[in-house]
Order: sequence, then C-alpha cells, then structure tokens
Amino acid sequence: MIAYLEKVNEENEKSTSLNVLMVGQLVLEDKFGELIENDTSYAALSMMFVFVFFIFHLKSLFLAFTGIMLIIFSFPLTVMITEGILGCTFFSNLHSLAVFIVLGIAADDIFVFTDAWGQSKNISIFNGNKRKRMAYTFRRASRAMAVTSSTTAVAFFANMFSPIMPIKAFGLFAGVIVPANFFLVIMVFPSAVIFYEEHI
Repeated sequence: MIAYLEKVNEENEKSTSLNVLMVGQLVLEDKFGELIENDTSYAALSMMFVFVFFIFHLKSLFLAFTGIMLIIFSFPLTVMITEGILGCTFFSNLHSLAVFIVLGIAADDIFVFTDAWGQSKNISIFNGNKRKRMAYTFRRASRAMAVTSSTTAVAFFANMFSPIMPIKAFGLFAGVIVPANFFLVIMVFPSAVIFYEEHI
C-alpha cells in the first residue's frame, strides 16, 4: 500500500495537469505511524546526547549513568501506575514521544540538584558537614524541581479532557511520567551524590 502511494505521489510530481489525493482513515493512520516511528528513532541519539552532556556538566561517569538510569526507570514505573493502578491500557505510537519530554525535564531536575549541591559547598555554616549540606540542598532543589514538574504535569493532564482517545491516553501517560521521574530523582539521586563524594 505504501509503495503504491509513493508511486502515485511521484506521478503527481511529474504531472502538472493531474493531481491525485489519497484520503482515508487507514492511509492517515499508516502515514502517522510512519512519521512517529521515524521520530522515535531519534530517541537513542537524544539519550546519547543527554548522557554526554551529563558527563560534561556533572564531571562524573557514575552520576551521568545514574541520571540516565533514572530516566529509563521512569517508564516502567509510569506504565505500572497508568495501566496497573489507573487501568488505562490504551497505548499508541504517540506515547513513545514521551521519551523526549522526560529527557529534558529529568536533565533539568538533575542539573538543578547538582548546582544547589555545588553552591552549598561555599556556605561556611556547614563546616564540611555533608548531612547539613544535603538537607539544605534537598530543601532548596526539591522545591524548585517540584514547581517545574507539577506545572508540566498539569499541562499534560489537561489533555485528558480531549474526546480523542490517543490524545487523552497520552495526556495521562505524560502527566504521570513527569512526577514519577521527579520522585525517582529526589529519592535516588541525593544518595548517588553522597556515595560519589565519599567513595568515588
């Protein structure tokens, strides 16, 4: 079918007097699926870019690997919540685009946390006490991360009012994956930072 459509499109481009337009639900779904698959193939490149940027900014292979693993683990956690708890089993090609969303938001959260941790080193009242430094960093960074994550999640949850099922399901999935990643980052990444400081 696709080969036939491409052949018709080539003939349309050669001819100046005849234009054929193929319209139909199956054709549109097929073309849309093809576009989404092409875009999803860039996800691996995006993840590699974020990983390299993590290494550059965090100056640590361990913390960069931890950050990427937190991003990856947010997907099964989200599926467990949306399908297992909320009962939304609809999954379309549109859901695979959530990887681009969570890559950006998770990277932002990790950079906010590490920058707050780095700035806490210059505060003299801590006197090198890592417990007090972490408590200060956690309070400061988690508030900023919570604001950005919650506003983004609410924006995606607004899609649930759509009568179109793929958009509604994507809104739920994207709205859940953002806070899921936020909780993974605030629960795991501080421990990874302390482990890196003390042992690596």
